[in-house]
Amino acid sequence: MRLIGHLYDSQEWSTPLKDSVDTCFSEALQTDPFMVQCRLLYSVALFWRGYTAESKQEMDAAARLALQLEMFRYEFAAGHGGGDAVLTESWRRTWWMLYLVDGYYAGTLGTMSSAFVDVDATVELPCEECQFESGEIPEPRTLQDFDCREFDFGNTPFSSFAYLIGAVRCVISAISTIPELAVDKASTHIIQAADSIVDGWLLLLPKGCKQVLSKSGDIDELMFQAHLVIHV
Repeated sequence: MRLIGHLYDSQEWSTPLKDSVDTCFSEALQTDPFMVQCRLLYSVALFWRGYTAESKQEMDAAARLALQLEMFRYEFAAGHGGGDAVLTESWRRTWWMLYLVDGYYAGTLGTMSSAFVDVDATVELPCEECQFESGEIPEPRTLQDFDCREFDFGNTPFSSFAYLIGAVRCVISAISTIPELAVDKASTHIIQAADSIVDGWLLLLPKGCKQVLSKSGDIDELMFQAHLVIHV
C-alpha cells in the first residue's frame, strides 16, 4: 500500500519501496490468504508502471494460491471471516477482484484466456460500496440469483459490483470460445455469440444502472467500469 500510495502521490516509481515489497514477500508465509490480496495489488501497480512480465508473475501467483485455498467457494469467506461481517465481505471481494483483474488482463494483453474460466464459483456476490464502507453488510446475493435475475421480483437489488462481475463474465465467456475455433470459419459465429451475451446483460440492466452519473454529479465508478467493459 505504501508503494501504491507513492505512485498515486508522485506518479513516480520507487525502487527502494519495490525492493521492500519483494523482501516482505520472500519472508511472508506463502500460503497466507492475505498474500492473495498483496500479490494482486502489487500486480496492478506493476502493470500500471509497464512491468507487464513481473505483473503477470504476481497475478499468476495470486491466482494459484486463490485456487489452492479454494477462495472461490462459499465456505472460504464464511470460514475465514471469524464471524465478522466486514471481514467476510472482504474475502468475497478478494476473490471477485482477482477475477475481474484477470479478465482485464486477458482483454488488455490479448491473451484471450482466463485462469478462472472453468471455475465453478459459489462465493457470494459483493454488496454496494457504501454498505461495505459503513460496515452494514446485508444478506449477500449469490451468483445463481444473479443468473436468474429476470425472474427475481424481490426487493434486494444487486450491487454495482455484481453487475461489473456480470460484465466481465460476459467478456470471458465470449473470448473463451476463440482459441477452440478456426478464425476463418468461426468469425461470424463468435461475433453472434458475443452479441447475444452482451445484449443479455444490457436487457437485464435495471433502469437505475443505465446511467453512471447521478443527478448530484456523483459517478458510480463500478458501473462505469461495467459499461466500459461491455462497450469496448
